[in-house]
Amino acid sequence: MEKIWKKHWPLSVDEAAIRLPEETLPVIFARQARRAPGKTALIFYGREVTFAELDDAVSRFAGWLNARGIRAGDRVAIFLENSPQFAIAYYGTLRAGGIAVCLNPMHKAVELQHEFDDSGARVLVTSDQLYAVVEPIRAHTGLEAIVVTAYRDFLPQEPALPPPAGFSDPPRDWPGTERLMEILPSATSLPDPVPRAQADTALLQYTSGTTGAPKAAEITHRNLVSNCELQHTYIGSEDRDVALGVLPWFHITGMEGQMNMMAYLGATLVVIGRFDLVTVLRAIERYRITLTTLITTINVAIVNFPKAREFDLSSLRACFSGGAPVPAEIARRWEALTGHALIEGYGLSETTAPTHINPPHRPKYGTVGLPIPLTDARIVSLEDGRTELGIGESGEIAVRGPQVMKGYWRRPEATAEAFRDGWFLTGDIGLVDEEGYFSISERKKDMLKVSGFSVFPAEVEAIMYRHPSIAEVGVVGVPDPYRGEDPIAYVVLKPEARGNVREEQIAEWCRAEMAVYKAPRRIRFVEALPKTASGKVLKRVLREQARAFARNPEA
Repeated sequence: MEKIWKKHWPLSVDEAAIRLPEETLPVIFARQARRAPGKTALIFYGREVTFAELDDAVSRFAGWLNARGIRAGDRVAIFLENSPQFAIAYYGTLRAGGIAVCLNPMHKAVELQHEFDDSGARVLVTSDQLYAVVEPIRAHTGLEAIVVTAYRDFLPQEPALPPPAGFSDPPRDWPGTERLMEILPSATSLPDPVPRAQADTALLQYTSGTTGAPKAAEITHRNLVSNCELQHTYIGSEDRDVALGVLPWFHITGMEGQMNMMAYLGATLVVIGRFDLVTVLRAIERYRITLTTLITTINVAIVNFPKAREFDLSSLRACFSGGAPVPAEIARRWEALTGHALIEGYGLSETTAPTHINPPHRPKYGTVGLPIPLTDARIVSLEDGRTELGIGESGEIAVRGPQVMKGYWRRPEATAEAFRDGWFLTGDIGLVDEEGYFSISERKKDMLKVSGFSVFPAEVEAIMYRHPSIAEVGVVGVPDPYRGEDPIAYVVLKPEARGNVREEQIAEWCRAEMAVYKAPRRIRFVEALPKTASGKVLKRVLREQARAFARNPEA
């Protein structure tokens, strides 16, 4: 298909003039620190960390990793919420030539065990609070060293914004661990990044799959810098921008669109450790934030907040959203509140975040926008994954470009299944209109979007099967006005458990065993799951039942 979308790109975009960086992100970050050492890189509840300070900490942590025997290609796991410590661990790992493995701080032990085993991480950086989740399984991992930190180590004496609960807690003594704030002053600096090729893996980004076991997208150094450059070119971001860093950095959107753009451009990032509505609005007002990238649930919370207009949001110049479709009414209300359109985009962990962004000057609500420069996209047949479909025809979205992963970590079969003739099959069903705008209609692989997070029913089911009372389980999603979708589990109990286990007990167990956004809040006991003649669970029937239940829970 002719790239009809190009004529709607921002006028400043000259695709032929784009030159993708030949340097890696740690090299670029070190150069930014030399260029503007006194400039503020991070603002953490009032504590300002300059590029020179951040670079020094990164260099020292990299030197410590080097002294501990971490070499090019070794994996370092980061299990933290947004904080300066996250950035230090991340860029320190890359400077030492390692591969960052960024883990969801909402994960529980069973989820972490798989990711430690699969990645082969040798070192873990985490917080005092989160180490409590790791400690019971530490002996069953290959971790050789664990570094802990207290978030308060980087908080100012009198925070300008209220930190999240637990962030002000004093350090806790964990035997067998090393403290980051003791490492940094004493470690020997590693001033120059260990040389890495653009094709080398920089990041293992875990994403769930239909088999129930999360797999890691192998993101290369080229992927990281290419998407930074393409975003910068397309949206016109500058080093003068002040961005809001509220999306979690373990997630590819927050990591690449916020933290890595700070390092790439030499811009300032206001770090919010955990979303709080009033804190976000106060941060925009206090620090004159110019760029925001949010998810639908945050957009909804802001426009529904009666006091939102009491905050001065006039500094904003561009507001982006991703993770789940933005209802047109919410987008219109956002525009009325801020004076700026809400710019929706689309991307995946496997594509290092965005492949599509609505043009800021010409967004089309209800779509995910246009393919960004040097990126190609098309709609292909669901039957063969190759035959290109026409305008308005529904099929699977396939993409290719410099930001697409090189494959799944140690999963050659999964990698081969995900690609067709060099095109990555996203698993999302959509269409393209006559102007080149793409829309998404449904998820091919049953994936749910809960508060902007991807939830794969197969993974939730795999964990729930560990419960001793569950014989069978089927998980589907129901629409939710705030979370986007809500997982609901249909459970067949083992005979001996019937009458002895309540639905509420299963729900409570789920919350203890998996990240809270994955855990089904509603459990429905049934005698049997609907199945095909071959024994496959009919998810379509379960979804119909779930929608009926959501409309009338008492029925």
